[in-house]
Amino acid sequence: MITVSQLNAARPADFAAEGGNWSQFATWAGTAKEFVDQEMADLLRERSGETVTAALGRVTVLADNCEYARLQSGLVAAALDGLAEELADAQQRLRAALAEAAERGYPVGEDGSVTFPEVPGADGETGWPGGTARHGGNGPVGDYLDSVRALIGGPHAITAHGLAQRLGRALRQAEEIDERYARTLAALVVEPGLRITSAMWADAGEDLRTVGAALTGLLSAADIPAGATPAENAAWWNGLSEREQDTYLALFPAAVGALDGLPATVRDRANRGVLDIEYARISTELAELRAREPAADDPGHGAWQRDHDRLASQVRGMESIQRRLAAGGTGGLPETFLLAFSAEGNGRAVVAVGNPDLADHTAVYVPGTGARLENVEGDLVRTTRLWRESTVAAMGESVSTVMWLGYDAPQNAKPFEQGEIIPSATSRGYALDAAPALRDFAAGLRTAAGGPDAGGPDAGHTTVIGHSYGSTVVGAAAKDGGGLATDDIVAVGSPGMLVPYAEDLGVGGDHVWSMAAGTLDDIVPNAGRMFLGENDAGIGIGRYGIPYLKTDLVPNVPSDEQFGAHIMANDSTGHSAYWDENSQSLRNQSRVIAGRYDDVERG
Repeated sequence: MITVSQLNAARPADFAAEGGNWSQFATWAGTAKEFVDQEMADLLRERSGETVTAALGRVTVLADNCEYARLQSGLVAAALDGLAEELADAQQRLRAALAEAAERGYPVGEDGSVTFPEVPGADGETGWPGGTARHGGNGPVGDYLDSVRALIGGPHAITAHGLAQRLGRALRQAEEIDERYARTLAALVVEPGLRITSAMWADAGEDLRTVGAALTGLLSAADIPAGATPAENAAWWNGLSEREQDTYLALFPAAVGALDGLPATVRDRANRGVLDIEYARISTELAELRAREPAADDPGHGAWQRDHDRLASQVRGMESIQRRLAAGGTGGLPETFLLAFSAEGNGRAVVAVGNPDLADHTAVYVPGTGARLENVEGDLVRTTRLWRESTVAAMGESVSTVMWLGYDAPQNAKPFEQGEIIPSATSRGYALDAAPALRDFAAGLRTAAGGPDAGGPDAGHTTVIGHSYGSTVVGAAAKDGGGLATDDIVAVGSPGMLVPYAEDLGVGGDHVWSMAAGTLDDIVPNAGRMFLGENDAGIGIGRYGIPYLKTDLVPNVPSDEQFGAHIMANDSTGHSAYWDENSQSLRNQSRVIAGRYDDVERG
């Protein structure tokens, strides 16, 4: 049991100071990782040979160590900060009760008991006897009996009883805090060594939950904005102290990393930790599953195979992202930022080539049918090619290209695939569900870049590119005054954007661009128009306000002349070939991204 003297003499500020040291170490570890990734590793990646390969392997291990040290040090700092704050609260409660007892002249024992004097009677005899009040700690019944005894013991007994209860609560609070944080800090002990294993990363994920559970009543995930606008998210983040920001990043990286409107550097730092932990968790789960593979003729082998394929595909997707992140700063490419990540469901991943907060020109690429975590490699390649070509077109101005897999895309475009008679790619529901997330993301880019939403000047030139069903998502986000924060919209191989005309997309018809290969090379526009296109049938108001019947019964798609978009020339020979290297298709998209409209070749 913690005594009155021990709690009174405790120095919570010492724990806070030590937490600051660990927080500083976490910052140093993060800086060291950036140096290793962007300086040491870059030099090696530009060379070849067995010695270089071996050295690069060691440097990669060093980078992993730095990242692991950053995460674990941040958790220790958060735990020490929580211990200091909670202990200070218990100490303050104790000292307030001690001050009142001293003012009344009541001695206080080490166990929190309070001694009170007798009250003489009017005739010189004892009116109310003295005694010692003790805090119960015996549950509701014991506390009730203590209260009754105090009531019949006179005014001193009543006051002393109240003080004893307050002292007891402070001591019990301190004892619970001590035990809880002792368990928490003990759980953060790691094995010595230089190689960070998957098991250690998986343990780091458990450490996140342990420390988060320990910090009861302090910082919690519930404090992080939910359903707020990007501007409100940014205001919340900017209102935190640096230590509070570090603590939220350490404890709740997934929640912080998902907030639109926060700086790209902050989201990247948070989401890289989430990626490492999820990769370790799923890799470990996959290894354990492989170890208990049933025989091929076992009735349970089918279910095992499905679980195996699901986990293996998630691992492949995460490895693709890890490779792309590691390539940042090499081969003429800028830094890469992981702006969102989740392995839930089909997966979520938002990856930026170059910092969109600082870019003169930013492009957001929205993939279409079949997009999911396991297939992310191809979309990452397209985003990288867009950056290279757009950087040439931008003639010295900076560019960032973003792959936005922030929604559940339909997974099949042909009848009877995956047991569906009507393919999911014909449904508007996926696009309508995705629209709010795309709007928030685009607004968040503008906010983080200091645009009008953040009370700053213009945030630069933005282009949103939708491929296939991704263009339908873009249309859903922009139509009906949705307010998609972009300057230009590009629809590539679009099956329809849920509007009949380009002018319905909110950026002005002169800033809507379309690209589609011939019908024999890309059947998607014509195949999808009856489901995702839109016509202009209905009642119109003509000259002099006279109504008339509009009979446009064939839905428009962006590649139709009557849609009103700029039709761009392209040399694509298939639905997925619009980003082939050295292609006219890629060059024309990049010229729109760079704002060089006059150089775009028209179809």
